[in-house]
Formats: sequence, C-alpha cells, structure tokens
Amino acid sequence: MTSSPTAPDLRSVGGLAIAAGCLFVTVGAGAWVAVATQLRAEKIDVPGNAPMLKGKRVQGPVTAYVEALVIKGNAERGAGGRTFADISAALRGVDGASDEAAELRKQSAALSTAASLRTSLMTAVLAFGVSAFAGGSGTLLIATGTLLRRSAR
Repeated sequence: MTSSPTAPDLRSVGGLAIAAGCLFVTVGAGAWVAVATQLRAEKIDVPGNAPMLKGKRVQGPVTAYVEALVIKGNAERGAGGRTFADISAALRGVDGASDEAAELRKQSAALSTAASLRTSLMTAVLAFGVSAFAGGSGTLLIATGTLLRRSAR
C-alpha cells in the first residue's frame, strides 16, 4: 500500500524543481549569450550569394547555418564539384610534381579549410540548440515546481 505525498513533500519537490529550473534557464541563457558573443566577435557577415540574410552579421543560429551553407556551396564550386575522395583519387593518378597535382592540392586545402569553418559554424548552431533546450527544460521545471507547490496548499 502506497501513501499519497504529503503537502511538505510536494512543497519540497516543487522547490527543488524551481531551483533546478532556474539553474537550467540561467545556464541556457549564459551559453546562448557566450556563443553569440563569440560569433559576433569574429565579425563575419553573411555574403551576397547567400539564399537569405545577405549582409547580416553572423551572431545567431540562423545566420550561422546560412553562412555554413554558403561556405559549402563556395567550396564545392571552387573544387569544380569534386569531393575530398575525388581529389585524392585524382592525385594518385598524376605526377606529384605536375601543375595538375599542384592545383589538386590547392583544391584539397580549400576544401579542408571550408570543412573546418563549416564544422565550427555547425557546432555553434548545435550549441544554440542545446542552450535553447536547457532554457526550455528549465522553464518547464519552474512551471512544474510552481504547480506542485500550489497543489500542496
């Protein structure tokens, strides 16, 4: 036979939920601000060949995602539509000292730089998502804790 929770128990659990919720909201907001501040400090503007948000400063999840898309498109065009695998295979089939090999190595380096930049931007997008999730979870915990404390009255 189980017993119903007592009013003091509900108040305690509600208080813990509110405290945890406040912590989640604070940490989520802090992470969002930290990532946005770091992106803003890079002074990156979305270029004119972007599908949207042209000229906007990269400082949020949408502008970071759009910038990553632009970098991907530019890298693919710069490499003539080739991938790392395509370039590696082509390098194996040419003389290492040839002009073609030098051009392939340039394309490979450009793709590598673009991949690194895109990874950083997509990590920022993910960080924004995690911070929003933390803030949303915190809000839910605060609401739950408040309801628990009210029901204990």
